[in-house]
Amino acid sequence: MKVKFWGTRGSLPQTLNNGDVHAIVNELLAASEQQGIRTLRTFKIALEQGDFGVPISYGGNTSCTEVLHGTQSFFVDMGSGLREAGSFYMPKGVKEFHIFLTHMHWDHLIGLPFFIPIHVPGYTVKIYHVHRNAPEYVRIKFNGVNFPLTWEQIGGKIEFVQMKLYEPLKFGDVSVTPFVLDHPGGSFGYRFDAAGKSCAIGVDGEYKRTTATELAKDLPFYQNLDLLIFDAQYEIAELASRFDWGHCSPNIGVDLALRECIKTIVFTHHDPWANTAKLRRMLKQASTYMTNQFPAFKDRWAAAGQPNGPKLLTAWDSLIIDLDNP
Repeated sequence: MKVKFWGTRGSLPQTLNNGDVHAIVNELLAASEQQGIRTLRTFKIALEQGDFGVPISYGGNTSCTEVLHGTQSFFVDMGSGLREAGSFYMPKGVKEFHIFLTHMHWDHLIGLPFFIPIHVPGYTVKIYHVHRNAPEYVRIKFNGVNFPLTWEQIGGKIEFVQMKLYEPLKFGDVSVTPFVLDHPGGSFGYRFDAAGKSCAIGVDGEYKRTTATELAKDLPFYQNLDLLIFDAQYEIAELASRFDWGHCSPNIGVDLALRECIKTIVFTHHDPWANTAKLRRMLKQASTYMTNQFPAFKDRWAAAGQPNGPKLLTAWDSLIIDLDNP
């Protein structure tokens, strides 16, 4: 099983302005000096090989994640990252796409009108959802006003498939099961299981319920995961002023990962106001927090065969994680 991130921003897309580029270049030049890099050639090689240990940019597309297993491909959400996915797959002859919706907020839908396969006869897009009114909310984007085309003018075929909470859908040996997230208007995560590997997408989620008792029926969807994609839009100090906004913080994800033996947790749904420096700072803060909390869970993780605890990552657009080769 592999996971590819086509979009990792929350709320709305973010672009790099001139000042952002200057800040990134200056940061990389400072890192080059520390590593003793003195020529443009060695600087270029270091960039290509990832020797600086961080992405140059985290990207600006809104949420779109792809889960791959063998020849099968599944998307979660239709943020602006979906546009690039369509451009990638069109030349490859793929005719059918499976997309799972977490919720109906616009940052998770804005990529669909620009997803080329929906405009070409012979292509099919199947949209899986828990929200009862999802077809209505998706179709309304194609009313000739919000977008130039009407629903009837779309050349491809779009089908809607209603899912039931906690009931898995099977796609060969891949199982996909929806569970509940804490978010205004309702949001749903999806757990993917295949060939002994597991991945859960947990955005948009505020994680107001944190204990095993509070999570109740949703608890099993976090337990013993190989990978959790976690909503970490805000620093922990920001959460108090953003109550009921539907998003969370890395430290809360660390607590969940430590307790439920989640091997890797990836922080995503980045605040569009968060620059690269802030995202790196948030990961560092989460790593420090985990170091402080880990002794209480040390025995549990030793028994799980990962004695150093969960791996922490910050997602960026185009990041690929291979669960079969961690």
